[in-house]
Amino acid sequence: MHGITLTSGPSDWEIIQQEKGKATVELAGTYKVHPAAIEVGVASATPVVRVMREDDNTTVIPWTPAVQVTQGENFTGSFQTELVIPAGGLYRIETSLETRSTLPNLTWLYRGDCVLHVGVGNLFLIAGQSNSAGYGKDYCTDPPHLCVHLFRNRNQWDLASHPMNESTAAGSLPNEEMGIPGVSPYLSFGKKYYELTGMPVGLIQTAQGGSSIERWNPKDGDLYGNMMNKIRETKGRYAGVLWYQGCEDTRPEQAEAYGEHFWELAEALRAALGYEIPFFTMQLNRFINGPFDEAWGMVREAQRRAALSIPAVSVLPTTNLSQSDSVHNSAQANVALGIRLARQCACVLNGAEEFEAPDFDGAVIAEQEEKERLGLQGTWLRVTFAHVKNCFMLYSANGRDSGFTLEDSAGPVEIKSIRANREDKNRVYLELDREPGEAAVLSFAWEADPVKLPMVDEVTYMPPLSFYRISLEQTGGERR
Repeated sequence: MHGITLTSGPSDWEIIQQEKGKATVELAGTYKVHPAAIEVGVASATPVVRVMREDDNTTVIPWTPAVQVTQGENFTGSFQTELVIPAGGLYRIETSLETRSTLPNLTWLYRGDCVLHVGVGNLFLIAGQSNSAGYGKDYCTDPPHLCVHLFRNRNQWDLASHPMNESTAAGSLPNEEMGIPGVSPYLSFGKKYYELTGMPVGLIQTAQGGSSIERWNPKDGDLYGNMMNKIRETKGRYAGVLWYQGCEDTRPEQAEAYGEHFWELAEALRAALGYEIPFFTMQLNRFINGPFDEAWGMVREAQRRAALSIPAVSVLPTTNLSQSDSVHNSAQANVALGIRLARQCACVLNGAEEFEAPDFDGAVIAEQEEKERLGLQGTWLRVTFAHVKNCFMLYSANGRDSGFTLEDSAGPVEIKSIRANREDKNRVYLELDREPGEAAVLSFAWEADPVKLPMVDEVTYMPPLSFYRISLEQTGGERR
């Protein structure tokens, strides 16, 4: 074929990771002057490229000669070149062969290959199990968006749409689903993150339903190996990892090692990529009437502590999200979670307004002067949280509905009631039936099926992160 034929470069629908508001794109190809031009007489032939904005056909980069050109017989050859493209899109990359005739003032711009619907923005790896693969089966409105793209399991870029973990033409893959996946949180995430940043979003799906964290272990985990294959296909630069996993590890023999396994995964992936890729994680939601309460508490606590102890790890709660079955988020809940996640990513990655979940910050028995100020009588435990926007909204003042449990060496300590107020916006007060004794530990929303309506920050509508068996003696009051 005459003109320009591309042999390497971006694919249609590809999103390229931006760095400091731009990306360098490499192109290579071959060229051939049309035989009719040679009959007239050709003085020179130069491959040229340009970048056009697809929404209004304006020029972003005008026709620019290729940098490295090799010429063969009859004005055929090959070329390589680079383009520095600003963040944004969608763009169309066009090529052409500028041919000058031996006749005066006669030139041709011959046809060339185009790359369509390209964006320069932010790429995210999707990893984890079913709630990350997307199992929401009920109705929701979550249409595709031109600036949110997906690297599908068939190793091709495409417009993102549900279901994201479908396996058409993908062959046998470790993350192939046994059933039909549904709505995931990440199309909603991509749309909201695009709205907040103005940059297109690319998603690379590697999650699989029912997968334990052992299958993500860097030594021989098949899902980790599959993720590394996707990384090789998509060039290895990303804004972050979207990780939602852990239900399969809520068995007593597995839960204790969850934190260590997650640390090994994060460390190995960062070493392989050569940079400290951020992880954006979610605590587990619930298993309705599920077993192994203690193991669910341990996994959630490991997820909370990972964000405190491992650099560039963030975590969000999910315990106030609805479900479409006993263990999977509903489609509407996944849309809400995606928006929540986008706001946190914009905070962490782009310096936008803080969007962090309330997190336990200490607990101490309220003193007499404090109780008098608040009009309290009896024994009250003051629990303090970080990252509270305005104050907590309680759905019930009944202690049984609070989601908190307290026990000491003598057994459970009954929580009779809970109260919150705007004057002490980052605190709640728990009325106790007795003073806690030795080895007292406090937990919140830790069971397999915890409190259905946990208290929420009245601005973000996020509940506090679940926590499990934190010693009152070790907290020493409040950290901040």
